[in-house]
Amino acid sequence: MKKIGKEVAFWATGENNPRNGECDFIRLKDGRILCAYSKFYGDKWGDHCPADVVGRYSFDEGETWGEDFIIAQHDETAKNYMCPNLFRMANGDMGMIYGRKYASNDPDTPVFTEKWFVRSADEGKTWSTPLRCTPEKMYCVIENDHVIRLQSGRIVIPLNLACPGTNAFGKSTWGGRFFVSASDDDGASWRTICDYQDLPGGEFSTTGLQETALYQKENGTLCAYSRTDMGFQYESFSTDDGETWTTPRPNRFFTSPRSPMLMKKAGKYTVAIFNPIPQYTGQEGELWGRTPLVCAVSTDDGETFTKIFCLEDDRKNNYCYPAIFVADDYILVSYYHSNNSVTPLNSTKVIKIRLDEFEDEQA
Repeated sequence: MKKIGKEVAFWATGENNPRNGECDFIRLKDGRILCAYSKFYGDKWGDHCPADVVGRYSFDEGETWGEDFIIAQHDETAKNYMCPNLFRMANGDMGMIYGRKYASNDPDTPVFTEKWFVRSADEGKTWSTPLRCTPEKMYCVIENDHVIRLQSGRIVIPLNLACPGTNAFGKSTWGGRFFVSASDDDGASWRTICDYQDLPGGEFSTTGLQETALYQKENGTLCAYSRTDMGFQYESFSTDDGETWTTPRPNRFFTSPRSPMLMKKAGKYTVAIFNPIPQYTGQEGELWGRTPLVCAVSTDDGETFTKIFCLEDDRKNNYCYPAIFVADDYILVSYYHSNNSVTPLNSTKVIKIRLDEFEDEQA
């Protein structure tokens, strides 16, 4: 498997900064690229630890990046802000959705996570009053770079409701249920538009459907891909902009149960970034099972993926939670890099891949 892409940034952790990651990108009106990501503070890196959304600018198509600055600083009642999603509004404003974690008094769900929407008319210098776009008092999960605008103009947020419980084997679970929140008025209001989707045979799972990513085909079909512990990404389809969904089923190509996958259109290509199954009988023990990281390439709108390229294959490190920025003749891909630490949720690496690299026959 040929390795492609070149490193253009590596944002390592340091003292009082144990974790940097979960990026998203957007092109600014003056041509710059903005990258937003979660920056954690203190001496612990867990999901409920303090974090803000910070940003960095590139003036040269991602080749170099400036210093970080705060975009959204978590408030005194929140544990953190994290997992930014950046996108353009219908009037040209910049939109952002991020997660806000806060404590609860419920012993079964000690932390709630809501998603908040803000918009900026001045390219991120100032932001509107935050508007909650998910149900109250739930643990709703969305990853970075997962919000998409459909061909109809609807903005959709793929969400996974974490449901604490016990599976058929007596193991504690946080089984995920997939649903969608959407806005049909360009962010002025948000609502849940579909029933909650469960993993078939979920009583034998510890994950359920987790960290769902969406991809819309050229014919309008909306595809959902969910991380599971059943050996595959599970796929589901909607032909009515997310109102109804087919029963989730395993996608036999995307053997990627250890972390979320991301799929996007890049010119004539459809690219999918994911971790293929890294742990199997006789090959246990690798850190969190998030090695290697690969890029699968399709030229038929995601129907088939005929080429697979390697992005990372060093088994001393792990890689996960990608974001993809699409330009005319290249893509940027960011992801967590464990940086020789005990957790893959550590530093952020950004690579630049020329689209003509996908033409290589040695994939």
